[in-house]
Amino acid sequence: MEISLKGKNALVTGGNRGIGAEVVAQLAAAGANVALHSRRPRDEATRTAEELSAKHGVKVVVVTGDFADAASVAELFEQFDRNFDQIDILINNAGYEDKYALEDLPPEKWDALIQVNLTAPFLCAQQAARRMKKSGGGVVINMQSIHDEVTRKGVGHYSIAKAGLKMLSRAAGVEWGEYGIRVIGLSPGAIETDINRGDIDALGRDKFERWIPAGHVGETPDIGQTVVFLCSPQARYITATTLYIDGGYMHNVIRYDERPGKEGVDGE
Repeated sequence: MEISLKGKNALVTGGNRGIGAEVVAQLAAAGANVALHSRRPRDEATRTAEELSAKHGVKVVVVTGDFADAASVAELFEQFDRNFDQIDILINNAGYEDKYALEDLPPEKWDALIQVNLTAPFLCAQQAARRMKKSGGGVVINMQSIHDEVTRKGVGHYSIAKAGLKMLSRAAGVEWGEYGIRVIGLSPGAIETDINRGDIDALGRDKFERWIPAGHVGETPDIGQTVVFLCSPQARYITATTLYIDGGYMHNVIRYDERPGKEGVDGE
């Protein structure tokens, strides 16, 4: 099945590295024009945009900005509007994780994480939906995490934010369906990126992969290719739901136990 997104215009937040960079590359390869968002101007992002434009004959530009407030999100979309006549695809990919015990979490750290991982995706989806309503529809994909359904010590606040994002995918999908706007949550498990590689290796790659029923860690194309499909007409009946791409990990009861000498919940 060949999938074409030719003529579609997409915005990918956090598109300068990791999963975001792969999504940008896959969308461009499928024929979409893409606005690659980076928090700050980066030479690497500019080079990537130029290379993808030349390789695939599409328009790839870099847009910048943080997600400090509604005004900064509005400015991001103004940059998009200066480059494209309409938005067809929004990939809410930008986000981050830090580690705190809930009882030790400073209020300002809570506010910052919720702002980037939940409030900003809502504001971006809101801006996109207003434009999509006028143009006849579109697709919003919220990059969530298996932590929207399960959690572990130290990342409770991150799980709370991602669970909220999961409900945003449902609620917005229900509310905007009549306008031809589909909203989908995508929840990756362990994916091989520069950021995740250190954690995977620290836990022990062989050990870690035994906990994944598929038998291996995922790779960024697993996510990027899925995004392309979900943005295509072939996925027209998929909305207001979340798809987990984790090799079955989330449903395996034998997962790592952080206590010394433990590998799984049964102490193997």
